[in-house]
Amino acid sequence: MPTLYFNLEDWSLILKINLILSLIFSCIALFFVSLVLYLRIRKNIKESHRKHLEARFIDFVNAFLFDETINKSKALGDFKYSYIKSSYDHKILIKQILIFDENLKGESSLLIKEIFYGLGLYKFLLEDLQGYRWYYKARAMFAFSKLGIEVPENYVYPLLQSKRVELRQHAILYFLNTSKTDPLVFLDNLEGRLTLWQQVLIENSLKSFEVEIPDFARWLDHHEDSIVVFCIKMILSFNQFQNIPLLVDCLDHDAEEVRYQAIQSLQTMEVSEALQLMLTHFPEETAQNKRSILYAIKKMGTYKDLQTLVPHIHKEDENLQVDFYKISRCFEDQIPVKSLLNIETLSKDWEDFQEYSMQQSIGA
Repeated sequence: MPTLYFNLEDWSLILKINLILSLIFSCIALFFVSLVLYLRIRKNIKESHRKHLEARFIDFVNAFLFDETINKSKALGDFKYSYIKSSYDHKILIKQILIFDENLKGESSLLIKEIFYGLGLYKFLLEDLQGYRWYYKARAMFAFSKLGIEVPENYVYPLLQSKRVELRQHAILYFLNTSKTDPLVFLDNLEGRLTLWQQVLIENSLKSFEVEIPDFARWLDHHEDSIVVFCIKMILSFNQFQNIPLLVDCLDHDAEEVRYQAIQSLQTMEVSEALQLMLTHFPEETAQNKRSILYAIKKMGTYKDLQTLVPHIHKEDENLQVDFYKISRCFEDQIPVKSLLNIETLSKDWEDFQEYSMQQSIGA
């Protein structure tokens, strides 16, 4: 009977390489199969644990809310030391607390908050705020915001300056949810730009929540221009007409976007007294703001007001010329020289129209 003889030294190089690669890929395949099985088993165990803990917690909450004979302090202590063993357990219970709080009102809602404190969930989230992981901080701020639970301000104000937009937005929402008398106090400490999305979030929250609407004139001298723009919008949105003189002052603001919003708001509020100041500023204004002033004249002014601006619209400003033409059509019965206001030849005829307007303005 022949004897099997296995000697690697007699193998060619290519066979040795093939053997080594086969062993490597077999080990890799075995590793990934084992990893998938491990993750699947781990997920099933966690899912089973989650369902078990949620069921226990729901029974506990029902007893805590409706069983008048229960010793609440003892029940909280027993549940805490029997079932809360890990951060995963804390997260499960926080999620359930938020669900209960959303669906319960009045005294029941107060009892839910008592459970929140009694099970150490407040302390757990406060530790997240002190940590360095931004998503832990965002989760904590979301929970505190939804529950309307206040935390020390020194934990929250730094988040307003965070580079993470998620943290800034959760911090803003926290102040809106927890402060009933001064919901926009955070604007005093806000250093960065207030984005359009954040402006919409704040406005919708003020209209949805039961909070006292602040006087937005408080922030019209803020160093951050986006906050000033937002406050001008809110003065209009909440009809704070007592601040109209301050809006007129904003026409002299250094920032183009602030002046633009002031022009838009004063136009919408039909503050005709502000029109003369707009006309005075027209020569030095930017193209966008000049266009807004033209449309302010359409709503509040006369053709004579429109005509005074002609010398300050240059021949190369074709867009402004077109806007002038469109607006002048609203005063068509007041325009004696209609042939010069033809959209087809407007730019070519503009110098002639400028000369005519200047003669009209001096009574020639």
